[in-house]
Amino acid sequence: MPIAVNDVETFHRALLMQSGISMAVIDAEGGILWASPSFLHYFSGAGEKVIGEHLSGFIHPGAKEHLGYLMAEVLEGRRIRFSEEVAMARGNGGFVVGTLVGVAVSGFEGGPGLIALWQPDGSLTVSASDKSKKATVSEMGRRILEGVARGLSTAKLASQLHMSKNGISYHLGELMRQFQADNRTELVSRAYAVGLLKVGTWPPVT
Repeated sequence: MPIAVNDVETFHRALLMQSGISMAVIDAEGGILWASPSFLHYFSGAGEKVIGEHLSGFIHPGAKEHLGYLMAEVLEGRRIRFSEEVAMARGNGGFVVGTLVGVAVSGFEGGPGLIALWQPDGSLTVSASDKSKKATVSEMGRRILEGVARGLSTAKLASQLHMSKNGISYHLGELMRQFQADNRTELVSRAYAVGLLKVGTWPPVT
């Protein structure tokens, strides 16, 4: 049956349902009011398991506190949007990294809220048994990762850690393979996404 174009709300909802956009409507308390089929597909595949749940329940434990802070800022009117690379829960108990965008909205359910748009990367997943990568990063890897997050060059890292540049490059290559990152920026972003690097701390620490 064709969509009645004079029913704007029905038209918009039907358009979103068929668009493939992974989106959810979040209320002032952080609860999920509505989610598109794509969103449901990534996080459970069944609406009854998502609707009414708090969005933070689908965020990797390492990034939950920071995302909660960003959501609060949007919901309380201190910012209009955020965009963060985070790891989100899959229905199978694992996690997948992607970009979560939150945009402030108002006028529904009696108060403010936000639209959450989810764009999964798909190239990096975290298993359910490894909810924090801290246990799998060596002490040297941790120190190198902190230095990379501070913007230190290979030569500077080698000097500070009393290693050769080849040694630093080796460990850096191992970290990039572990996080399936193509460059330093992506490596740091993904380390933050799973909470390995602590947000809001300078210099960066794990």
